[in-house]
Order: sequence, then structure tokens, then C-alpha cells
Amino acid sequence: MRILLSALLMGCPVTAKDTGSQSADVDTAPGDTGVSWDDPLADIDPSLLDQGAAPCREPAFVSVEEVVDGDTIRVLSGRGMERVRLIGIDAPEVDHDGDWDECWAEEALAHVEATIAQSNVWLTFDSECKDDYDRTLAYVHTRPGDQGFFQRTLLLDGWVSTFAVSPNTTFETLFGNDEAQARSSGRGLWGACSR
Repeated sequence: MRILLSALLMGCPVTAKDTGSQSADVDTAPGDTGVSWDDPLADIDPSLLDQGAAPCREPAFVSVEEVVDGDTIRVLSGRGMERVRLIGIDAPEVDHDGDWDECWAEEALAHVEATIAQSNVWLTFDSECKDDYDRTLAYVHTRPGDQGFFQRTLLLDGWVSTFAVSPNTTFETLFGNDEAQARSSGRGLWGACSR
């Protein structure tokens, strides 16, 4: 306890591992993984976040280490580094080795980077946790509520389109409605690209 008090007085960050406050009910990263536990987002009740009816895994508080494209990120979690495919959406393809990007691909990538790169987020899950490429399948949350459900904000602003893959279809109708709003308003790729 004396070491913890000294660390706090010196302004050093104290992690969940240091305090022993890590919850057994939530898949969170240990204190030495780089996830910042002094983030207020870490204190929210993960049961407030939208997830599938029978999720394959407990919610996970993670650090976004890299944005691969508009629908794929790399995160640091309690399980180590995970490549995460965002459930229910599809971003235009980025050609990482050349210049044949699909329309709106670089814009979607830049938006996701500006919004969540190098920050903490919550992941929630649906029925199936892995795809055929060994990517983790997850919903991303930047805060509780609709405004923090990242897939929904991407759809509503026209950065991505819907992409339902069974059995992870809990929000298929909701996501479809979000896309329809963006499409009818000509937002993002719906105004810039003929898709």
C-alpha cells in the first residue's frame, strides 16, 4: 500500500493490476498491457453496452493500437494483440500495396484513425467470436448509448455500408435503418461514390 501511495503522490499512473481492482466478470487487459485504467470509460458498467443476445465472450476494455482500414483494427487486450473485424459493417477496400483503393476507402480509414486510434474502447460480442481469417469479431463502443456505438455512427455518417454475416446478425435491422438514413441524405460514400 505504501508503494501505491508513493506512486500516486509522484504522479505515476496506477493500473488495475496495481490496485487489484480488475473484475473477473469482464475480459479486461492486465495493468502491464498498455491499457490506460485512468480513462473514465474504464469505469462504465459494460452491461450498459449493446451486445448479442448470447455473446460468445464477456465485454473487453481494450486499447486500439492500429487502424487497418474502415472496418478492421488491432487492439491490445487481456488476451494480447488481437486483429478485430467490426461486426455488421463493410468499409470500402484499401489497397495497402498499391493505388487501387475503392471510392471512400482512404476517407473511411482516416476517419476511424482520427476517432479511435490510440484510445481505449469497449468491445462487445455476438454469437461467433472468430472468422475464417482468425480475426476477432466485435462491436466497438466509445461510450454508452447510441452515440457511442461505433458501428452505428459509421453507418449514420456514411463512412461504411452494412454487411450482415450469420450468426452475428443481432443488429442487422438497426444497422440497415442507419444505412438507409445515410443513403437517403447522401452522406459520405453515398454522396461521393456510386455504389
